[in-house]
Amino acid sequence: MVYSVYNNEWLVCKVQENTPKVKSLYKALCLLDYFNSDHPERGIKELSDLSGMLKSSVYNILSTFQMCGFIEKDSSSGKYKLGKKILTLSNVLYSTDSAKAIIKPYMDKVAEECSETVFLAFPSGTDIIYVEGSYPPGVLYARSIVGVKAEMYCTGIGKAILAYSDEALIQMVVDKGLEPFTSFTLSDEKALREDLEKTRQRGYSIDNMEHEYGIRCVGVPLHNNSGHLMGALSISGPSLRVMDDKVVFFAEKLQEAANEIKGLLK
Repeated sequence: MVYSVYNNEWLVCKVQENTPKVKSLYKALCLLDYFNSDHPERGIKELSDLSGMLKSSVYNILSTFQMCGFIEKDSSSGKYKLGKKILTLSNVLYSTDSAKAIIKPYMDKVAEECSETVFLAFPSGTDIIYVEGSYPPGVLYARSIVGVKAEMYCTGIGKAILAYSDEALIQMVVDKGLEPFTSFTLSDEKALREDLEKTRQRGYSIDNMEHEYGIRCVGVPLHNNSGHLMGALSISGPSLRVMDDKVVFFAEKLQEAANEIKGLLK
């Protein structure tokens, strides 16, 4: 099992699918997942084709979401997009996350010591979701990564989580498909499993331009004081700066921070 911390509560994320108690609500909420950075707007027919739901059902659901502020309709395109109510709720989640408040100072310290960007991510199904970033002194602008989702199998922070997760989750990630993002992506199950074993043996993961060309990452798992895996920390930087000797140094700094954080999280 993997644990996530939000608002002082531990939410158990079981890898097996649960049967929804209210199926109609579940199907309605699933429509929101089709809106992302690649597809910020969707039409009725498009959502109907993606979800397998009748166009009339999709329209009724979106109309209800629109009334509640979760969905907005673009007057020029006639398509639907996420509403500002989503932003309001995400701000509540972000600003009241007590675990993040504990972790952030340690991230800032590591970012300063290593002069590279430090990320915090939690598991989200078979993906990870970035919840915080710390940047080294002197960085005037950095793109916000909060709320961005990424694959577990090809990111350093994701592999740090996956390596210490249940076998069921690993198999789910494999079954979902190991799409190659670059020529370095471990898109073969055997290669991925061997890499996860190496991660467990040395205590940290390495993303060697597996998700993005020119970027290397080092990740370590993040546990609470009961030993439950809640997420991971990573350092990310240009591959020309994150050489092998830096990888070891970065891993040590991340592990030191993770060990201190562990004693503070219940």
